[in-house]
Amino acid sequence: MRKYAVISILLINMLLPGCWDAREINELGLVMAVGVDKSENEKGGYRVSVQIAKPSDAAGGGPMGGGGGGSPVWVGAADGQTIFDAIRNVAKFSSRRVMWAHNNVIIIGEGLAQEGITPIVDFFSHNPELRMKTWVAVTRGKAEGLIGTNTGIEKIPGISIARLYLYGELPARSIKTDMVSLLRDYKSETIQPLLSELRLITPAESGTGSNQIELEGGAVFKKDKLVGFLSAEEARGLDWMRGEARSSIITVFLTGTGEKAISVELRRIKVKVTPDWDGQKAKFNINFKAEGSITEQDGPLQADIDAFKSEVQKAVNDRVKRNLKTTIKAVQTDFNSDVVGFGRTFHIKYKDLWNKGLGKRWPELYSNAVITFSSDVKINTSTLFQEPIYEEKIEGEQD
Repeated sequence: MRKYAVISILLINMLLPGCWDAREINELGLVMAVGVDKSENEKGGYRVSVQIAKPSDAAGGGPMGGGGGGSPVWVGAADGQTIFDAIRNVAKFSSRRVMWAHNNVIIIGEGLAQEGITPIVDFFSHNPELRMKTWVAVTRGKAEGLIGTNTGIEKIPGISIARLYLYGELPARSIKTDMVSLLRDYKSETIQPLLSELRLITPAESGTGSNQIELEGGAVFKKDKLVGFLSAEEARGLDWMRGEARSSIITVFLTGTGEKAISVELRRIKVKVTPDWDGQKAKFNINFKAEGSITEQDGPLQADIDAFKSEVQKAVNDRVKRNLKTTIKAVQTDFNSDVVGFGRTFHIKYKDLWNKGLGKRWPELYSNAVITFSSDVKINTSTLFQEPIYEEKIEGEQD
């Protein structure tokens, strides 16, 4: 009986499927960040740089802690006629098989972005190992320089870059883009792609003694080609209009305060874009609404608190409208790229007209569209004393 039991077990084991394609962790190189540039060695080709975690030196249980004494990442780069060709050529330098499932960010060099990002969208959106929630950014100059930069609090720079996206909404002065949103806008007929911008800040610029990578501004595309970069303020205006800013800080200066700054936190931001068609031109009204709270005042209060709030409220509304106008001038006049999604809004309201021919004329209609602005920010609360503490202290000393 025991003999038959042993035979049965052996037969069952032979029939069970094995892990024929298993990959041992000590045989894999986990990609944390990847950069794609134009190749200087391969005509019409690509240069791919990868940041791969070194488990022995990356271990340590927390930010900047523990682990080995070497660098926590290995950086390699290779050229190829295609992106896939360049990636396969990285294997000539890597002692492990490159695995993409843990990649945090794809950084595109400026030169390549100006020529077109179609090959990048095509390859990375079809890569079965790559997560579609991977962040995507453009940098001025070459992406390879950022891939090889140690930056941030985390031991692995690629993770530090990814976490910039998680907390970048606090200053609300940058664009956040992942592969999902890039692919959606790339394939859309009613909106143009808008990508994040990552900047390499040198020790001389930062004053910290080390390089830093900063998430600020944005990269504007027309079809698949980069046409320009947005300033931090212009990126904030787009964050508002695209509904991607939960809160924002506005600083204003009132007359009679000796150029002292007043900071207001905007919350519950809502922007409504209303399209109109007069038979010749497309028109849009951008209405901005928010609640505001005065969070900091550098100068003495020269009026009662209600009058002061009213004056601050007017200054904030004026500043918001200026910010929106500057943003629209950049994307409509300077770059002529509809990254806001005016075409999408117009198409929803005037679908029949769009399908009858206005859709094909949209680039022309967009560049000549009349856009007006209104702002309704209500200063409801103040976290301040009636007078700044230092003013009260000076008055108390005089008494």
